[in-house]
Amino acid sequence: MNRDGGCGMSGLKSAWELSMEKSDRMVPEIKKQKKLSARQKQEIAEIRKDFKARIADLDITLAEKLKKLPERTPPEMIAGQREELRTRFLDEKKALEDEMEKQIEAVRG
Repeated sequence: MNRDGGCGMSGLKSAWELSMEKSDRMVPEIKKQKKLSARQKQEIAEIRKDFKARIADLDITLAEKLKKLPERTPPEMIAGQREELRTRFLDEKKALEDEMEKQIEAVRG
């Protein structure tokens, strides 16, 4: 008699079956996601393209502000201003990324 109370090999799972169950537990979201239509894929690509451009614009603006900082800021205040600009950039970038993910989820839903 085997461990599960049955007789013989019929009650045991093969190594392949155990491996498949383990991989399903490790990456359950991939299997749960439904297939996207061509239209949905197009919409998601457009959303990503739009937000990528908006984030790039923020990055360029930050670089310009950092470049001009010594011209308009007393030397003792440059480090603090630089850090403030970078913090603001990261906050705005995170907000845009969050909004992008919301829009993408809406298209998927």
